Amino acid sequence: MSNLSTIRKQIEDLYPEMSPVFQKIARFMLKEPSKIALYPIRDIAQMAGVSTSTVIRFVSVMGFSSYQTFRDALREDLSSPGVSRYGVDAKQLLSYRKGDTRGELWGRTTEKLVQNLVETHNAVSASEIQKVTQLLRRAGRVGIVGFSGMSPAAFYLRYVLSYVLDDVRLFEDQTSTYLQDLPTFDRGDVVLIVSFEPYAISAVKVAEYCASHKIPHIAITDTTLSPVAQNARHALIVPSSGTSFYQTLVPTLAVVEGIVACLVAEIGESAVTRVQDAFKKREELGMYWQAPR
Repeated sequence: MSNLSTIRKQIEDLYPEMSPVFQKIARFMLKEPSKIALYPIRDIAQMAGVSTSTVIRFVSVMGFSSYQTFRDALREDLSSPGVSRYGVDAKQLLSYRKGDTRGELWGRTTEKLVQNLVETHNAVSASEIQKVTQLLRRAGRVGIVGFSGMSPAAFYLRYVLSYVLDDVRLFEDQTSTYLQDLPTFDRGDVVLIVSFEPYAISAVKVAEYCASHKIPHIAITDTTLSPVAQNARHALIVPSSGTSFYQTLVPTLAVVEGIVACLVAEIGESAVTRVQDAFKKREELGMYWQAPR
């Protein structure tokens, strides 16, 4: 087992007993191992939103004599082939301000997206996607949650699922629609939550409500320690770091496409008929542009 895998498993095993501030640094370390390997302890503490002394205590609890020893263990693993690198932070982007570097930045962006997709393919198995689609197909109703920056992914998922499933609802935060719809859900329904750190408090509340009321929920998130992954029926872990300062949604949308494709294949001919009929009606209503004849 690699150093990173060993450390990841150790963090996951110890996580339930950690203090809230230790859990915070634990989530950061699982999400951004390459930054741990690259940056000094003071920078890491600032990025994780904890004190330097907290990081020192954390690595000590993990069994390392110093932060440098801990960092060296990660460096050794992250330098080996096949281990994906996470994205750079906004400060690093400033190096592209001078000279003819825009092409290089664009190249790094697309390369990172390809790496993320490869990592997603390796991390999320076909059997997991199939189990998710089977759960969605059996559900009486499906609720989709994606607050804040995750709204585009949630909207897209709700839009395409509505073509093949009977009752798909988008839970929105600004209009608080989830407060009206969620209490009507029960264990025969399913809620799918898309959330990455910093986790929207409303998304966490939805996950906690589902757990306490035995409503199955699916999480698309960034680590197994994510608060929306706790008690999830299925947790699909995807990378979220890109070359910009904000999370990339490309891996999430890839997983969404896989779910929809698998769902259509699972349902069969009736799904094809529903899709054809739905688009035919939209065309009859004049929703789509037609080239002049």
